[in-house]
Amino acid sequence: MGKIDSSRQFEGAFLGFAVGDAYGYPCREMTFEELCKRFEKTGCLELAVSRMTNRAMFTDATQLTLFTAEGLIWADRILRRDSNENITDYIFYAYQWWLYTQTNMVAGEEYAFIFEPQKVGYKSQLLKVKELYEDRTEKPKLKDALMSCRNMKYGKPGQNLPRLSGEDSGGLKRVLPAGLFFNFDSEYAFQAGVDFAAITHTKPEGYLPAGCYAAAISELINGATVREAVEEALSVLQQQTGAEKIAEQVSKALRLMDDTSVQPPEGVHDIGMGCNAPEALAISFFCAMMFENNFKFAIQLAANHDGDSDVCAALTGGLLGARHGIKAVPKKWQDKLQCAELLTNTAEDLFSITRFSD
Repeated sequence: MGKIDSSRQFEGAFLGFAVGDAYGYPCREMTFEELCKRFEKTGCLELAVSRMTNRAMFTDATQLTLFTAEGLIWADRILRRDSNENITDYIFYAYQWWLYTQTNMVAGEEYAFIFEPQKVGYKSQLLKVKELYEDRTEKPKLKDALMSCRNMKYGKPGQNLPRLSGEDSGGLKRVLPAGLFFNFDSEYAFQAGVDFAAITHTKPEGYLPAGCYAAAISELINGATVREAVEEALSVLQQQTGAEKIAEQVSKALRLMDDTSVQPPEGVHDIGMGCNAPEALAISFFCAMMFENNFKFAIQLAANHDGDSDVCAALTGGLLGARHGIKAVPKKWQDKLQCAELLTNTAEDLFSITRFSD
């Protein structure tokens, strides 16, 4: 695996993720039959744009991915002065910023200090972006979870906290930056993905897929093929307590890749609808492996099925963007995307503070 020598993979990962998210946004929670009725006989084949803005809109998955990145940038600045600080605390604070953009509130008055740059040593750039205040969250569960975290009592892996125990994709869909930032060690990236997801998702089915995705991203940044990255991430996953269900889904994606009798849409159907984190992870791995060298086909496959089109397509886009860089993402889709410059700038800012494996 070769050492990365530019920020293009970071840019590709962010833009690929956001494009996939925006591509799947109009399709989410629709059946394939409904997709064919609304779009074309074979489903959604192009990136749809808003009639009001003439831009492709992304969901809370991209919003939260941006805030995860900003939490890492903030943490890096503080940790350079005090290495005893907990990096996950800053990810949590960044999610409180996101919660503010959605509700005009944070979980409690004890978090008021995060809006005072002179106290925290960092001023959020994302809070200035009006587009990030748009409500793109389909279900209130994630907001409710963050709102319940008083006095820094956010979730940790394996805790029994009823309001923070989901196995949906709410944790998985925001950890792309963990794989980028901690690319120097797939096990470290895995743990960071787990910790960041567990802030709101304390069941293994909610946080282990996030760790697995972050580990795969870290491998891609260092030159692995998608299959190599999936296999390495699976090997790290299999060492974890409670990983059996998630490991079986990832293994199924690998088996389906090897079965030449299985057509791509059939493979996605066999894995599931992507409505929980293990299925969404496996679908994204399958789509990215199936069309490793064709971003457009991979996104179309990830979005056109019964189930969670936006999350599956976003995860797929992030994988292929990390694999091939920004050149993988069709230019015409980049040009249509909401906040494309913000995504690129955030990727560059994260890249500037990241160290890489030798």
